[in-house]
Amino acid sequence: MASSAIYIIAIIVTEIALIGIGYAMVYVFRYSSAAAGRANQLQALLDVLDECVVVSSGLQIVAANESLSRLLETDKQTAENYLLSDFIRDRKALNILVADETVCIETEVRTATGNLVAVEIAARTTHDGNAKQRIFEIRDIRERKAAQAKLEFLASHDPLTRLPNRESMHNSLKQAIATAKKNGKRCALIWIDLDHFKKINDTLGHAMGDKCLCAVADKLVSEMASDYLVSRIGGDEFIVVCPSIPDALEARLVGQQIRRVLNQPFPFAGRNVNVGASIGVAVYPDNAASDEELLKNADLALYRAKDNGRGIYQHFTKALSDELARQNTLSKQLPEAMKNGEITAYFQPTVRAIDCNLTGFEALARWRHPDFGFIPPEEFVRIAEEQGLITELTDLIFRSTIKTASDWPDHIRFSVNVTPPQVNSQLIDQIRELTREYDFDPRQLEIEVTEDALIQDFEKTANIFSRLRMLGIQIAMDDFGTGYTSIANLRRLNFDRIKIDKILTADLPGHRRAAGIVKSMLVLARELGMAVTAEGIETEAQLEFLREYDFVTVQGYLFSRPLPAAALGELKRFPLATKPVNRIFRPQKEQQFLLKRTA
Repeated sequence: MASSAIYIIAIIVTEIALIGIGYAMVYVFRYSSAAAGRANQLQALLDVLDECVVVSSGLQIVAANESLSRLLETDKQTAENYLLSDFIRDRKALNILVADETVCIETEVRTATGNLVAVEIAARTTHDGNAKQRIFEIRDIRERKAAQAKLEFLASHDPLTRLPNRESMHNSLKQAIATAKKNGKRCALIWIDLDHFKKINDTLGHAMGDKCLCAVADKLVSEMASDYLVSRIGGDEFIVVCPSIPDALEARLVGQQIRRVLNQPFPFAGRNVNVGASIGVAVYPDNAASDEELLKNADLALYRAKDNGRGIYQHFTKALSDELARQNTLSKQLPEAMKNGEITAYFQPTVRAIDCNLTGFEALARWRHPDFGFIPPEEFVRIAEEQGLITELTDLIFRSTIKTASDWPDHIRFSVNVTPPQVNSQLIDQIRELTREYDFDPRQLEIEVTEDALIQDFEKTANIFSRLRMLGIQIAMDDFGTGYTSIANLRRLNFDRIKIDKILTADLPGHRRAAGIVKSMLVLARELGMAVTAEGIETEAQLEFLREYDFVTVQGYLFSRPLPAAALGELKRFPLATKPVNRIFRPQKEQQFLLKRTA
């Protein structure tokens, strides 16, 4: 009896073959006729294995371990009475498994409770004399499938918002264009950029920023039609693909709807947060012939929306494309233009409103382009900032201004515009160096800044202003009345002058509200001890309205356009109290007015 036991064990040990099929390690059991009568020993061996192992003859299960009953969510006896076809319902998979081949496939089994379980089944044939049997190892791969599905999802979706990502959006866009082309329809691409996301991240933290992005994603999905694809392509940018729209008007309406929704406050942590969005839209085939061109043009439209003040919807147009192409040309040519003298300072006179005596000049950067003519500073100063050339441009304008001002009496003040990024310590160093180089009194200078400089960093701006005043330089607030500055900031920064924007003076004196606003500003300035310059004065009626205020100076086309430095000498040469300005500086057909020379 002992020898028989040893023989059975020996048979089992020597007859187990370990083979690899696919990713599974499959145990194959071959037992001879000598062991056939000892099925219980085989069963005992099967039961110690973790893997679910089944031995079958045809569709009939000959032996199986307890792992099968656990997999099928039933008891062991019921499981052993199953046919393979009872739980492998996929006929194609079943036919492959019972064929006389070594295979490894993925399929599903149905449990006793009706659940479908993803499995991997490795199968091979073994022979017991003339009898042929199939041995199966069945492995539960639900966790692997879930991990694989997660990886596949992340490959095409944003992990934070769960929206389709850039690659998925691009594929959908290609399909939308193909469908639109086939059906003679249109499709639109709407590019969204959140206006205030950086501020939310910086002030409320990245966790709140993530919640904000998720809230925006949910809002977009809930507001869009079910066949529109909403995607997050990175950072605070989203794209909506609108397939099969009837016309460009539909895209415009969708874009305006998105802007309206995202410009409403979002409730976060007990507070309302303003997110805001700028939107660029392009339509196929109206604005583009391909997916790449559609993306590019929607991006250009978005760029213009942001450039125009944010919170704006912008549809792509051919004119916009031409304008941006021009900007691209200017960007390439700006460095050379600064070197060859195309960019220089022009000077517009300022005079006292009460008697028209000359008080000074405002220096204005001008680019005299060989192809485009005169280019205004608001167009190329931004380019200089983007290219890191703003320091060089500032030096160029200050140098030209100080050189020109050196030939004028000390009481004639020259003002220079400075953008918010230029308000820094380097500006002070530049001015010091130039005034030393030209032996120039800095008290003849005035710096003009817009209200944006205060918003960006109030304390830093206040410190720079204080240091500029120590040099004797006066500070003027440009475009007063068009921004967000509070009266408290006017007092705290102690401006020497405010400049009333031409938007506010344009309707003087006939418009009652405009006149009331300007009068209020003048009273405020007088109470705060500030001088005032009114810009955009083009008619004698505007001038007469301002004459009663002896602390007001004015500038505008009524007196002179901005002039090159060489032309300023005419103001000294002629007795301007009797010489019409238009005969010196302006075409004869333009309005005449007398500009008195300071006594």
